[in-house]
Amino acid sequence: MALFTSRGPVAEVFQFGLVPIACRARNEDRSQVALSLNNNEVNIYGRAASEWKLQETLQGHDLRVTGIDWAPSTNRIVTCGAVSLLCI
Repeated sequence: MALFTSRGPVAEVFQFGLVPIACRARNEDRSQVALSLNNNEVNIYGRAASEWKLQETLQGHDLRVTGIDWAPSTNRIVTCGAVSLLCI
């Protein structure tokens, strides 16, 4: 679903499942998104035409992922979890 104004789309709505998204980050050109669905995994989706396709699932946290950031210059993802550990 997309929301439009006279100048084109202003927002698009996508569904990645029925579970709430706990945290998310996008790469610099916004062609990929990393998100955690309130669990201990980080899913990386890539934009393919008008939809998002799962490209990779990152695992390494024992408990829920609470934060994600995607560095624009190095293209690295950093995450933190409920037990205050850092995974790079």
